[in-house]
Amino acid sequence: MSEVRSTMPASGLFARCMRFLVLIAFAFALAGVSHTVRAQTSAPITLAGTNMCADVSGESKTPGAPVLSWPCWGGANQQWLPSATGTRYNLVNQNSGLCLDVSGQSTSPGGPIIQWTCNGGLNQAFSLIPQGAGYAIVAGHSGLCVSASSTTSQGVQLTQQVCNASATQTWQVSGLPPPRSALPSKWTAPIQLPLVPLQAANLPNGNVLVWSADSELNFTDGSSPPGRTYTAIFNPSTGKSNEVVVTNTGHDMFCPGISNLPDGRIFVTGGLSVRQTSIYSPATSTWTASDQMNIPRGYQGSVTLSNGNVFVVGGSWSGGLGGKSGETWTAGSGWRINSAIIDDYIVTNDARGVFRADNHAWMFAVGDGRIFHAGPSRAMHWFDTAGNGSVTPAGSRANDNDAMNGNAVMYDVGKILAVGGAPSYDQSQATSNATLIDITSGNAVTQTIAPMSYQRAFNNSVVLPNGQVVVVGGQTFAAPFSDDNAILTPELWDPATNSFSPLAPQAVPRTYHSVALLLNDGRVLSGGGGLCGDCATNHTDVEILTPPYLLNSDGSNASRPSLSSVPGDAQLGTTIVVTASRNMRAFVLMRSSSVTHSVNNEQRRVPLTFSVGTAGEYQLNIPSDPGVVVPGYYMLFALNARGVPSVARVLRVH
Repeated sequence: MSEVRSTMPASGLFARCMRFLVLIAFAFALAGVSHTVRAQTSAPITLAGTNMCADVSGESKTPGAPVLSWPCWGGANQQWLPSATGTRYNLVNQNSGLCLDVSGQSTSPGGPIIQWTCNGGLNQAFSLIPQGAGYAIVAGHSGLCVSASSTTSQGVQLTQQVCNASATQTWQVSGLPPPRSALPSKWTAPIQLPLVPLQAANLPNGNVLVWSADSELNFTDGSSPPGRTYTAIFNPSTGKSNEVVVTNTGHDMFCPGISNLPDGRIFVTGGLSVRQTSIYSPATSTWTASDQMNIPRGYQGSVTLSNGNVFVVGGSWSGGLGGKSGETWTAGSGWRINSAIIDDYIVTNDARGVFRADNHAWMFAVGDGRIFHAGPSRAMHWFDTAGNGSVTPAGSRANDNDAMNGNAVMYDVGKILAVGGAPSYDQSQATSNATLIDITSGNAVTQTIAPMSYQRAFNNSVVLPNGQVVVVGGQTFAAPFSDDNAILTPELWDPATNSFSPLAPQAVPRTYHSVALLLNDGRVLSGGGGLCGDCATNHTDVEILTPPYLLNSDGSNASRPSLSSVPGDAQLGTTIVVTASRNMRAFVLMRSSSVTHSVNNEQRRVPLTFSVGTAGEYQLNIPSDPGVVVPGYYMLFALNARGVPSVARVLRVH
C-alpha cells in the first residue's frame, strides 16, 4: 500500500502562522469538550524502538481517513497534539485538526483507527498507560489498545486490539507531561493446580482452600448434580497442592455462597446443590454437612455477621427464579427466613431478568447483626437481620449504575471502594467506574472518583495492609467462558491520591470464574478462569503478585520488618502485647476471607491504635465493636516507616 504525498506550500511565514493560529483556536475550542486543556507541542506518535509513526493516510484532512503505520518523515499528518480530557487524552492531528478515533465506536478487537471530527466521545478519549519504553494507548469506550499489525509493516491501518503489553502496542508519545512512573511489581510464573480454582478461601495456617465443581475442568449443568466436589489445599510457600474429592456431604459446591466463620471454618452454601451447605474445618482437614437452607439458591450473596451468624440473599441462578428472600444461619439453630428482606431490594436491571439480576450481592457486616448492601445494583440498603428482618434505603451509588461482575472492598473502617462491572451479567460492556462509599456516619456518603484506566467486568479486588487496593483481571466486555478483551495489566488504587496506577502485567487472563486473595506474606494470589470442559479458557493455575510495597524503586526486594510473640487469640475491646522490629509506624488487622465470582464480602482492613511499652513492646488496642472487627481469624501485619509490611501472624479475634 502506498501513500500520496504533497509538498510543503511555498507561501512561507504567512501560511505557517495561519496554521499555528488555527491550531491554537482549535485547542481553545476543544476546551468545550474537555475538563482541562494543557498547552502542548504537537509531535509524532512513534512505535517504540522503531521509525514507524501514526500517520493520516495521504495527508488527508477528511473525517474518516485511516490512520496507518508509516515511516516517520516529519509531516504535519504525523504530528499529534495530546490534549487532556480529565484523566484521558484527545490526540489531535496537526494537519487536519481532527481527532484520533475508533471508527463507529466499535468495541470489538480489530476496530479500525481513523481521524474524525472531535466530538468528546469516549472513542476519542485515550488513557496513556506507561508500558515498557512508552505507553499503551487505551480507548476509553472499549478498554482496547491501539495496535500496529507489526513493528515493521508500513501502510497498514492501525486497529484496536486486546491489550497485551506487546511491542506493537507500545508507543512513544511526545509532548506529554512526565508520565506517572510504572510502579515496581512482579509476578511469579503460573503455578499449576489440579483443577480450576473457581472458589478460594484463606486458611489460618496460610494455605488456601480452592475448589471447582463435580469435575476438575467442567461442571454438570442440571437438576440432579452428582453431589461431589473437587477440592485442593494450595501452599503458597511451596507451590504444592493436595487434591481431595469431597463426597461425604453430597454437595456440589459449584457457584455457592462462602463465609469465614468466627472459629476459622469455611461455610459453603448452595450452588448447584441448591439447599445443601457444607463446612470445612482447617483443624481436622475434614468436610461435614450442615443445615439445609429453607430457600434453594446459587450465585447468592453471603456474609458473616457481627454476631457470628451468616446471612444470604438472592441466587436465582439455580433453584428457581425469584423469591430468594434473605435468611440467616445461627450455629446450633439452623436457618431462619428474613421475610422482609425480599429479593427485589438487590436486583439490577439485567437484560436476562431475575435469573441474573439478583446474583452476587455486595454486603458488609456492621454492628448489631446489621448489613450494608452496596451493590451491584445502583440502589443501596441497610439490612437488619433481627426477626423477620427490615430494610432501610441507603441511596444510590453516586454516578455509578448497575455494576454486575464488579466488586466492592472495605479498605478502611467503614470506607468502601467499588469498581468496574457492567449493566448486565453477560454480553455487556464493562465500565471503568470507581466510587467511594463512606458509612462511618451511619449514612452512606458516596463520591465518584477518577476512573480506572481499563474497563473491567469479572475483575477481582484485594485490599492490602497499607490500605491500597489491587484491581486484577477482568475483561472490557462481559462474556463468560471467553478470554476475549481480557485485561492483563492490574491497577493499584491509592487512597492518598484517589488514583489508579498500572502494575506489571500478569501472564494469564483472569476473567469469568477467576479469584484473588491476600496471602499471609502480603502478596496477592490471582488464579483460575474457565471451568468449561474442552475449551481454551480453562486456567488450572495461579500467579502470585509482589506489590510495590514489597519492593524498592529499582525492583529489588525491600527489607521487611519482623513480627513475633503474637498471642493466638484476642478479645474485642482488649489490649494485646506483641514484639516487632523497632520504630513500627502501623499495625493492621486483615480479615481472612473467601472469594468467588469476583465477590469477596469477607475481606476488610482494620488499622489499630497502639502504644510502645517501656521494654519496647507494642501494645495494640483491639476495637470493641464486632461490627468493626467481625469475629474470626485475622492476619496481623506490622508496617515500618516506608510502609513495608512484615509477614503476618494469624490470630483469632472473638
